[in-house]
Amino acid sequence: MKKADNRLDWPILGNDHIVEFLSKSLKDGRVFGTYVFSGPDDLGKTTVAKYFAYSLLCQADEAKKLPCGECSACRQNKVNQVITEDDDNFMGIHPDLHIIKREKDKKNISIDQVRSLIHSLSMSSFLNSYKIGIIKNAESLNDESANALLKTLEEPKNKVIIILITSDIEALPTTILSRSQLLRFRPVKTDLIYSYLVESFGASRVTARNLARLSLGRPALAVKFLENKDFYETYLKRVNIFLNFSGKDINERFLMIEELLGSKISGQETVKIAKRIIEVWQGVVRDLILVNYEQPDMIQHEIVNNELAREKNKFSIPSLLCLSESLSQADIYLKANVNPRLVLENIAINI
Repeated sequence: MKKADNRLDWPILGNDHIVEFLSKSLKDGRVFGTYVFSGPDDLGKTTVAKYFAYSLLCQADEAKKLPCGECSACRQNKVNQVITEDDDNFMGIHPDLHIIKREKDKKNISIDQVRSLIHSLSMSSFLNSYKIGIIKNAESLNDESANALLKTLEEPKNKVIIILITSDIEALPTTILSRSQLLRFRPVKTDLIYSYLVESFGASRVTARNLARLSLGRPALAVKFLENKDFYETYLKRVNIFLNFSGKDINERFLMIEELLGSKISGQETVKIAKRIIEVWQGVVRDLILVNYEQPDMIQHEIVNNELAREKNKFSIPSLLCLSESLSQADIYLKANVNPRLVLENIAINI
């Protein structure tokens, strides 16, 4: 597919509609005061936010290449440094670019964090440029911090841009959404991810095919699977434990949950891990449903195709649909602060 003439050459795979929209906004000089980047994790939301911010701060006259990578602003932002979707240390030392996110082992972004960001954005620009604030994990804003932010959005200032990044748009107050330009990120085609892994990372065709399908349209996740062996093996462990529950008694299942969660991690970290486990299990249940319907070409976990075939006869379609609903309910329980271990044990009992 030919790249649109106004699309800036940012290192983003897929979601061309968003890059083209932002590219045109930059070219026309018509940017919004607040943006919400919404979509599942690992789609490139943070990377797009970085390059949009870099481009706004870039001092180059030629709009066809933003950011230029050569001006003083780009050097301060370390634009030419390789960055990843999870890298929060991307700001360099530019005084007009700020980022906040949920702190480790905290459930919410605090009002103090938001107030600090608002204060920074209220100061005069050091370089006569935009002032930009990026809020990661925006779904973690609590009522206090969201209200503090809302007051700023209600009185927008010239050349101040705020970008909220979220994987759960329904958790954001409608009062914030109504004052923001919403950009929805979509999963990337499997074929694009496959080609990306082969051409940019030298992955074998078999590996690229497996990881592209495993990522469910999330390029950054596919790269993590490829480059981080421990991360990949942890994922497979969660898959295989679920597929082996049916042959174990209750005590053995509880020990398997213990193995997945560990015993030396803090409260919010346990919640985070439990959410990831549930997401993995939801994918496995979906695959079991597809295998039962004889749709093997659509499964996500082709790497455990034999195990899926082995387990499919142990579940009826109604029981799998019920299990899928239980997993969705488990995610709700976690958001309501129910003990993560109890949530996972309840699922294990009912498989």
